[in-house]
This record gives sequence, C-alpha cells and structure tokens, in this order.
Amino acid sequence: MVDDLAKQAGVTPVLLKQIETDVVPPTLGTLLNIAKALGVGMDHFFTDKHPVQKIEHVPAAQRLKVKSSRDDATPRLSYTYESLAWQLVGKHMEPFLIDFNPEIAEQIETASHDGEEFLFVLEGVVLFEGDGRTIELMPGDSLYFYSDLPHRVRAKGPSRARAVAVLLPKAD
Repeated sequence: MVDDLAKQAGVTPVLLKQIETDVVPPTLGTLLNIAKALGVGMDHFFTDKHPVQKIEHVPAAQRLKVKSSRDDATPRLSYTYESLAWQLVGKHMEPFLIDFNPEIAEQIETASHDGEEFLFVLEGVVLFEGDGRTIELMPGDSLYFYSDLPHRVRAKGPSRARAVAVLLPKAD
C-alpha cells in the first residue's frame, strides 16, 4: 500500500513514511501529489470534515502553519507555509502564505504536479526557476504558471521573502 501510494505521488516510500511520521515536512507540491494519489483535496490534511460552508473567515491568529521541522529539530525546508483557507471543505483553490528563509541550506529540487499556480510577492526577492528560465520577482510582482512544468521557488538572499501562493489542482 505504501509503495503504491509513493509511486502514485512520485515520492519514495521512505520519504512518504517520514512525512507520515512527521520526521520530514512535505513541500506544497508533494502534499498536492499525495492528495491527488489518495483522491482527496488538500483540505483533507488540514481539517476534520465539517458541513460545507459557503464562506470561510480565517483570522490571522488561526492560520494553520505547516512547520519546516519538528520542534526538536533544525528546520529542513527553506520555507514555511500557512494555509489561508483550511476549514472550507471541497474548495478548488488552495491559498497559502509562504515565508522563505535563505539562511537554511536546502538543495531545492524541482517539483511538478497537475494544475496551476499563482504567486504574488509581498516582500523580499523570490526566484522562480522553470522552463530553462530564472525569473526574479520583486514585491508586488506576480507569476502564473502551469504546475506540470518542473519548477522551484526560493528566496534570493540575504533577506527573507514572503509571498502568497494559490494552487489550483487539476480537476479529474
């Protein structure tokens, strides 16, 4: 079962087990691929099923933060992300606030998954790499792309960066 799910999600069984046991945090792309392999929306990982609401209000203090590591470990991802809409069940878009930390040494692999992504830079400088291009995004800049394109996003140091990302998984 784990081997099949790992294969469908495009990850190794070892990585899947590490994500499951909270040893390694999943990247946004990996989380999206796991959700697709399981046939669930990303909201499945953030909330218990509630009756479908028409409106979701998430005060800043109630954002659901995905840690870049366990509390007792050194951060492993060069970014952390918070779900900006984690309670609404059955939604199509997945909005996140991403904080990039260029001080964390991480070899960022390219990722790809079905769907589309929108990125809006709030502060700092963010580098997008994909399709043989590197695009430097400044505060106020935005980028929209098809997520099946192998890509990676990171802060251009030395300062931190912050962006809003909206993922739209491909509907089956």
